[in-house]
Order: sequence, then C-alpha cells, then structure tokens
Amino acid sequence: MAEHTTEYTDVNGTPFTEADIERWAAETEQGYAGKHLGPSAPGRPISVGAQAKPFTLRLDAARRAKLADAAQARHITPSQLMRDLIDAL
Repeated sequence: MAEHTTEYTDVNGTPFTEADIERWAAETEQGYAGKHLGPSAPGRPISVGAQAKPFTLRLDAARRAKLADAAQARHITPSQLMRDLIDAL
C-alpha cells in the first residue's frame, strides 16, 4: 500500500512535507551548529531599511483577495508586491 504524504506550502509557495517537518525537528533537537547570526531583536524584522515606517491602506475584501492572489502567484508577500508596484511608478 502506498504511503500518503501530506504536502504543505509555505508563505512563499515553497512546498514541504511531513518528512521535512520531522527532519527539521530532529535537527533542532540535536542543537543548532551554525554560526550565530547576530543579536536577537524583538518585533518584526525591518526588510526595507531602518527609516521605514508603516503605511496603512484599507481594502475591501475583494481588493484584499486580489492583492493576496497576485502576491501568492509571485511567491512574495502582499507588502513586497506593494513596494514593487510603487517602485515601478
């Protein structure tokens, strides 16, 4: 009988499976052996520079869905899609 493998997709559209999750868990239990990447900082990382400030845009459900679909098709976040569109102006 064939083994059923559930496949998931991350926020960027990259697929992964239960086997990947098990492998990542085993690696984590062994401890991280890589170099320290720097001090941890609370909050979300600043992806566009230290001077970046949040910008709020109210969208109805239909526009939000269009934005999410377009971003997912490009394997980027809706925020990155908006930055890319502004840069293209």
